[in-house]
Amino acid sequence: MVHAAMLSDLHEWLFRAESRDEGFPWQVLQHVGVDLAEVGDGYCPDLVLVSAEVDLLENAEDRYLRPDEISLVAEVTAYPGAHHDRCPVSGKPTKWSGYARSGVPYYLLVDRDPRQPRVTLFGEPNKAEAAYRTLGEWKFGEAVQLPELFDVEIDTGAWRPWSK
Repeated sequence: MVHAAMLSDLHEWLFRAESRDEGFPWQVLQHVGVDLAEVGDGYCPDLVLVSAEVDLLENAEDRYLRPDEISLVAEVTAYPGAHHDRCPVSGKPTKWSGYARSGVPYYLLVDRDPRQPRVTLFGEPNKAEAAYRTLGEWKFGEAVQLPELFDVEIDTGAWRPWSK
């Protein structure tokens, strides 16, 4: 339930930015299918920012987002599957590497691990290496400032790590 509440909170902060700015160039969506043909897979990320120009209702029955339609993808970790969302450790592909190989520009990881709860923004994907560069990292309780492109600040004061 905490995972869903944090995801709703993140959505709310992005929605507030959209409400403030008539020219907000994105749509905020949760749990949509993404076709990652580059890696021969598909994911259903927790949240995505999609260009406002994308017609989501066109071919709605068969509609999967493509990486070139996405500006930012966000994942909120949950126990015990958090390793699927993080940077690969053992060389096995993860969502992190799949999004990077597919060219998704930004990846926001909300890691609820109690050992080090934090939010990390990755960007500048290297498709060949299936890797991102870390652009910012914040502990829970700190305000996350997304790049000027998004101009969004996210209050993480109420966010909590998972408990087993």
